[in-house]
Amino acid sequence: MTKKILMVCLGNICRSPIAEAVMKQVLEREKLHHEWTVDSAGLGGWHSGSLPDERALSVLKQNGIVYANRARIITPDDFKECDYIFGMDNNNVAQLKRLAPENCKAKVELLGDFGLEESNKIIEDPYYLVGEEPFVKVYNQCVLACRAFAERLKKENTNTLS
Repeated sequence: MTKKILMVCLGNICRSPIAEAVMKQVLEREKLHHEWTVDSAGLGGWHSGSLPDERALSVLKQNGIVYANRARIITPDDFKECDYIFGMDNNNVAQLKRLAPENCKAKVELLGDFGLEESNKIIEDPYYLVGEEPFVKVYNQCVLACRAFAERLKKENTNTLS
């Protein structure tokens, strides 16, 4: 049975689409993609139906990733269907925990808790910042965090098999 990861940020046009695309790529490279699906959503619906910010798409394209999903808002079903829901910053995580129904299946966690140093584990919203550089930083943080999460999955798989 396929497991599911959901990446969440405020509007689903900057950080969470980058995190979704990076996680998909990492899971593919680690040969875990047949076990996991990855999606993203926003906490607010301001951008629902929109493609990600041009700067996010540009940074993904520069790293060989084509992304075509459109923004959507998180739903109650996400908490039932997902195994992991990752917020990009502490406010995202706090809001996700408030929205989570009792006994929800999903583990709500901060993505940056995987593989990022304490001083760098908050994936800041680059939306209001100028240029692509803040989006490059988000991409780089996501690469480290997603790789660390994939390593944990591989260890869990090894432990389950032994």
